[in-house]
Amino acid sequence: MLPTSTLRRYGLVALAFLHIGVGRGLHGTFGVFFVAMLDTFGWSRAVTAGAISLAIIFEGACLPFAGGLIDRIGGRKTLIGGGLVLAAGLSLASTISSIWQFYFWIGIVAAFGIALIGMVPHVAIITREFPQRRGTALGIAWSGGGVGIVLLVPVTQLMISNWGWSAAYVGLAVITALLVIPPVPLFLPASTSAAPKEAPTPNAQTEEQLETDWTVRRALTNPAFWLLFIARTLASMGNQIIVTHQIAHAIDVGYAKVFAASIFGLMGVISIGGRILFGYLADVMKREAVFTWVQIISAVGILALLGMRDASMPWLLYLYAVCYGLGQGSRALVLSAISADIFHGKHFGAIFGYFTFSIGLGGAVGAWLGGFLFDITHSYAVSFWASLACLVISVFIVLASSRIVKAQKGIEE
Repeated sequence: MLPTSTLRRYGLVALAFLHIGVGRGLHGTFGVFFVAMLDTFGWSRAVTAGAISLAIIFEGACLPFAGGLIDRIGGRKTLIGGGLVLAAGLSLASTISSIWQFYFWIGIVAAFGIALIGMVPHVAIITREFPQRRGTALGIAWSGGGVGIVLLVPVTQLMISNWGWSAAYVGLAVITALLVIPPVPLFLPASTSAAPKEAPTPNAQTEEQLETDWTVRRALTNPAFWLLFIARTLASMGNQIIVTHQIAHAIDVGYAKVFAASIFGLMGVISIGGRILFGYLADVMKREAVFTWVQIISAVGILALLGMRDASMPWLLYLYAVCYGLGQGSRALVLSAISADIFHGKHFGAIFGYFTFSIGLGGAVGAWLGGFLFDITHSYAVSFWASLACLVISVFIVLASSRIVKAQKGIEE
C-alpha cells in the first residue's frame, strides 16, 4: 500500500490533470462556438474571432497575477476562486446578445478564470511536491489538456446541436463547477506551498543555487530568464502558426474536410502519450537534450506538411500527425521543468507567471503571422518554414541559457 504522503502527491497530479483538461478543453470549444455565433448573429469572422484572440491574450496577461496569487494566498483559495469565476463567466455567456458581451464574458471573465486554474498554479504546486519525478508528474498533468480537448469539444458540439449555444454555455458552466471546485479541498491541503524543491541529478543544482532567494525582480534581471522567455515565445509562435493553419492547408491541397479534421483529432490523441513520454525522459536525461529532441521530432512533422503538394500522399499527413502530435504540448512542460530547476523558491509562482506570458505573446503573433504570410505569398510554404525556424532557434537559445546558468554558478562544462 502506498504511503499517505505519496497518495496525496499523486492526488495533486490528478487535480492538475483535471483542471488543465478543463481549461484546455474550453479553449478547444472556442472554434465550435465561433461557428454558432456566426450563424446566430451574422457578425464578421474577424470581429467574432477577436473575442477568441482577446481570451488568449488576456489569459496570458493574467498569468503573472495568478502566480503571485498562489504565492500569497495558497493553492486552495486560488483554484476555488478560479473555478467560481470561470463557471460564472460561462453561465453569463448564455445571455449574450451583442458582440461586446461575447468579448467580456468569454474574452475577459472566462479567460481570467482559466488563468487561475491553469498551468501556472499547478506547475508551481507540482514542482514543489515532485523534486525527483518532476518531469513525469508535469507530463501526466499536461496530458490532461489533450484529454480535455478530445472530450469537451464533441460534448459541446452535441449540446449545441441539440439545445443551442446558450444552453451549451450553461451546460459547460455546470460541468466546470463540478469538475473544478469540489476536488480542490479533497486533494489540496490548505498549507501546500508553491515553492519548488530542487531536482536531483541529472538536473541537480549546486549548493549555491539552494541558497538563492529568487525574487521576481532578481529573476527579471537575470539573462537566463529572458533567454528562456524568448525561447518559449518562439516555440509558441512556431506552434501557433501550425495549429491555426494546419486544417486550411490540408484542405487547400485537396483533402476532404472530414478526413483532415479526423487526422488532426488523431494528433490530439497522440499528444497525450507524447507529453507523458517526454515528461518521463526529462527525469532521466538532461532537460535541454529532451527539449532538443521534442523540437527535432516536431520539425519532422512540419517537413511532412511542407511536402504535401496534393492529396496523392496521405501518408505525409499521418506522418505529420504522429510526429507533431508527439511534440505538441511537450515543449512547454520541459521548459516549465527547466524554469523550476533554476528559479526555485517561495516566489516561483509569480516568476513562472511572468515566464508563461510568453505563450500568449508568441501564440498571438504566430496565428496572425501565418495568415499574413499566406495573404502575401498565397501559399503556406513560407509560413511553415517560419515555424520551423522558430523551433530551431528556440533550441539554440535554450542551450545558451543552460551555459549561462552554469557560468553563473561556477559549474564547469
